[in-house]
Amino acid sequence: MSDGFAGTSSVSGFGGSVGYGYGNYNSEVQDYDLNQQDDNDNGDLFWLRECDRTKLVICTAGALTMYYNTYIYKEPCMNSYNTGMRWLTEILNRHWMRCMNMFRMDADTLKSLTLELETMYRLKSSRRMSVIEKVGMFLYTLALGASNREVQERFQHSGETISRNFKEVLRSVCLLAADFIRPVDPEFTTTPLEIEMNSRYMPYLKVSNTLYR
Repeated sequence: MSDGFAGTSSVSGFGGSVGYGYGNYNSEVQDYDLNQQDDNDNGDLFWLRECDRTKLVICTAGALTMYYNTYIYKEPCMNSYNTGMRWLTEILNRHWMRCMNMFRMDADTLKSLTLELETMYRLKSSRRMSVIEKVGMFLYTLALGASNREVQERFQHSGETISRNFKEVLRSVCLLAADFIRPVDPEFTTTPLEIEMNSRYMPYLKVSNTLYR
């Protein structure tokens, strides 16, 4: 009977071994499911990383393109064949009325004014603009009441260049004006006949004289 029990024990042992085998199978299935889930998670993370990397590359490329177009690449704007100096030379050498219409003075007067400003009042040429072009640009602005944008288009220079050279000519003209526009009698010892005989001005002078007395 002990053999029977032994057989039973062996059967139970067989059963136990079978049960142990099923336990291993379940564990392997669970491990396989976990590994498969990890692979899926890793795959999702991989695609997420790829998408993030693609977005980063696109944003970086866009930022570099914007920086290049803004600060490095400068598309020429004022590059017309008919430059300001070419147009000015044509005006000075053609019919005198064209110069009068554009600058309110004839060509000889404009050239004399340019020479006076250059030799006596420190107006100098620059690397890209001669003195006569500066004076012509200044007179063109005053004669026609042209805006900065209009002068840019006519003389083919940037707005900053137009403004800077206009101020240079204006400073020289102010120095010239101080020498030319001044009273004949700086002490005002006499009253000009044009004022003394004019009823519009003389009453004010009488009042002024009374107050100072």
